[in-house]
Amino acid sequence: DGADAPDVVAAARVLRGKGDKQETAFIPATAPVHKRATAAGNSATGSTLALTAPESGAKVRVTASPGSDGGSPKSTTVTVKAHTTKAFTPPRPTGSKGTYAVTVERLSGGPLYASRTLEDEQSGLPAFTVQTLPDDRSTVAVPESGQDLSVLNDEN
Repeated sequence: DGADAPDVVAAARVLRGKGDKQETAFIPATAPVHKRATAAGNSATGSTLALTAPESGAKVRVTASPGSDGGSPKSTTVTVKAHTTKAFTPPRPTGSKGTYAVTVERLSGGPLYASRTLEDEQSGLPAFTVQTLPDDRSTVAVPESGQDLSVLNDEN
């Protein structure tokens, strides 16, 4: 915890299944979600969102955007207790059956880490991937502005 403490970067290997039906995923180290993170390509089945609060609890809004075939956004608010991971199926947009994006917004609390797992079966074998969701820095500062019609005058 001191100024001389080294930074630690870790990664994880996840194994699922047994024998010749074993699948592996590698998860790199990632930065926390400061404001928001987004993951596209979620589907009706096989998507799991995992939110981790390693220090203190966090309040999070999870929003499913309209899908590839339309629909309406759907949001839910989730509380992640300190020192825990909450894994759940993300909300689906109302009236959509296609793929959709999920946005995770940290509303309050301590550091929050997020990942998304996609599961499917290919040629009879289970397949999966785990993707980290770092902050996507999708917010921008909008400068203040005001109306100035003098630019329309032909006077130099």
